[in-house]
Amino acid sequence: MNVRTWYGIRRLYEAPFRDRVLLLLVVVAAFYYVTWSVVQWVTLTPAALRFDFVNYFGGAQAAAHGTDIYADFKRSWGTQAWVVAYIYPPFFALLLAPLTSLGLLAAARIWLLAVHAAFLGALALILRIHPELSRGGRRLLLLASLGFMPVYLNLKFQQVATVWLLLITATLWAVLRRTDGMAGGFIALAASLKVTPIFLIPLFARLDRWRVAVFGSVLLVALTALTILAAPGSWQFFTVVLPRIGLGTANWDNGSIDGLVSRIVQLWPTLLGGATQTAAKLLIAAVAAVVIGVTIWSSRGTGRLKRSHRTEARLAWGDAPAWTLRLSVAALMTALLIASSVTWQHHLVTLLLPIATAIAWITVRRPGARYAWWLAAAYVMCWVDRRAFPLPADLQVHSPGQAALVLAGTSVKLVGLLLLWMLLLRMLQYERRLAVVVPERPATGATVQPAA
Repeated sequence: MNVRTWYGIRRLYEAPFRDRVLLLLVVVAAFYYVTWSVVQWVTLTPAALRFDFVNYFGGAQAAAHGTDIYADFKRSWGTQAWVVAYIYPPFFALLLAPLTSLGLLAAARIWLLAVHAAFLGALALILRIHPELSRGGRRLLLLASLGFMPVYLNLKFQQVATVWLLLITATLWAVLRRTDGMAGGFIALAASLKVTPIFLIPLFARLDRWRVAVFGSVLLVALTALTILAAPGSWQFFTVVLPRIGLGTANWDNGSIDGLVSRIVQLWPTLLGGATQTAAKLLIAAVAAVVIGVTIWSSRGTGRLKRSHRTEARLAWGDAPAWTLRLSVAALMTALLIASSVTWQHHLVTLLLPIATAIAWITVRRPGARYAWWLAAAYVMCWVDRRAFPLPADLQVHSPGQAALVLAGTSVKLVGLLLLWMLLLRMLQYERRLAVVVPERPATGATVQPAA
């Protein structure tokens, strides 16, 4: 029996009907987003701020009064130090310092509005740098964004991930427009809020965008020097904070490679005898280096084409160099989440840019249905939280069966990240093959598609 002939199923294969369904779902999702956000903003209480914003506020107060930003961190260091102290670069504390005179609750409400503005601004910019998206594709992206669990977790904890997403999206927009100084400035700001965007500098160097890499490096050094001068003792971020938080955590919500390895060591601390801890640290460092290194190396794209091709290629939105740029940034963003010492689920809001790039690329290249299914599987796994699995309520493992269940249930996000990362690398590989098979002077209107 062919279910595609059934009335309800058959209508979904009709583009106009499918677009109307998507529009209805986007309207429903937008209504939920607005309602949820208004309720959160109106009912915000100091108790709701105890997880993250109170730590931002404490760091900002220290910056405003010229005291040690990281004093609480040094006093309370432990396996969960990042939930009881300010751990970000000094720039973020200085940025929030003017709000401290308003009090905790008023400052939190203003910051929450900024988080919303960053999310909506990032969405608008993502749509702008992906003009290949069809009307249905744009609606699908909006639906995926407004229905993405990490978005709401980011808002709940007033996190910086949406600001990070906006700055990296703005960096890509500026690079595509060849405004290299502006792109370097966005990189400097992003890396001053959260260190990992610093890897955009070697990425753009690999892509032969040396002006962007140089501007980003110089501006980042200048901004870092200014913030260290403005906040006494903030140099400890590099000498004390980074080395300690880089050790990661076995917390069940940590979705990075570091989290998985740390959980294995916690469950079997003598797996390799006395060398278990050392081997785990070496494995974590090696995997991070491989994931980030492979991503940057794979981003060479069409930069190695023959001179005749390079001369004729102009960096327009839809040509091969632009696709290489977008896919490379998307792959690196995903790789950084995999390799980070700590990746909470609300950090995954930054995946909206890679997901948009993947949807737009599939729309243009039409490589086969398996790419779309691959992307959908990655999205679902990054959406699912460990609480969807019957894990021990007391967060303690009491049997080998429970240990296996915990490792599986707490690694779903990591599997989703790995799927998305490998998909983006495959798309980059596809672009390289496409550049090789395109004739030196293709006929007008002719397109040559390589085997997927």
